[in-house]
Amino acid sequence: MSDTDKYERREVEVSEEHVEHDYRENPSERGKWVSGLIAVLGLWLLVQVLAFNPVGGNFWSDVIVGIALVVLGGYNYNRRANERAGSVAAGVFVALLGLWMIVTPFVLGQTAGTGAVVGDLEFWNDIIVGVLALGLGAYSANEARETRAMTPART
Repeated sequence: MSDTDKYERREVEVSEEHVEHDYRENPSERGKWVSGLIAVLGLWLLVQVLAFNPVGGNFWSDVIVGIALVVLGGYNYNRRANERAGSVAAGVFVALLGLWMIVTPFVLGQTAGTGAVVGDLEFWNDIIVGVLALGLGAYSANEARETRAMTPART
């Protein structure tokens, strides 16, 4: 076997190794549980609309944000369960939705009949869900970014 044959065989082995990494960006499924929690948080928003019966704009805000959290959490969960890196953009969008939930009671008002939030329970629910969505979204985006940074460059 000549030196040229040895070099060609080594080159083929290295390229096969890179092909495997192209399809397995996240073999440990990093961040999957965070995406699942985001989807559960969205489901909670949809359920609490029925339980608390919010009025005005808060009803639609909770419904729209709840659906968005379920979709974004489910999307990233699916990506991570299939050993792919999560979407940084989805995590950032979840964090922004969390900020919206925190400011919703203040922006849409808090007086009975005309505002969005009637009782203390609805007020604190929006604040707590917002803080959780903000934290989980930021963590999810960071996990996706770090996972992508650890992935070898594609050839």
